[in-house]
Amino acid sequence: MPRLFQLLIFPSLMAISLVGCSSQTPPEAASTDGELPAAATPDSDDTSSAPANQDENASAIVIDVRSQDEWDSGHVEQAHHIPHAEITERISEVTQDKDAQIVLYCAAGGRAGRAKTALEELGFTNVENAGGYDDVKERFE
Repeated sequence: MPRLFQLLIFPSLMAISLVGCSSQTPPEAASTDGELPAAATPDSDDTSSAPANQDENASAIVIDVRSQDEWDSGHVEQAHHIPHAEITERISEVTQDKDAQIVLYCAAGGRAGRAKTALEELGFTNVENAGGYDDVKERFE
């Protein structure tokens, strides 16, 4: 490799490859008191990955979208059973409130994701794919 290339290009490539690869907290996000910045705290407006609090869990409409056999083998006590393929036809049995908090679960999250999309296409605005049964039973029991 020509020496001029090494001196001019290589440092630039190194800088590009290092952007965003640091495991250290950026200085602007660091806090002197050890707390997370407001945007990263669980109380912030971004609740997509933050667990719901107990009051929200109590008012949530929980729907198990697994098969009848899976439901029969165990389910969250407060859950309603509507298999994912029937969710659009049967959601009115549980609620007609398009803003109601609806928590869906299946075995691992795939069917709950499909049910979530179907409900959102019907106009439901507060639908959560909570993942699998093992994830949800800790949260609601």
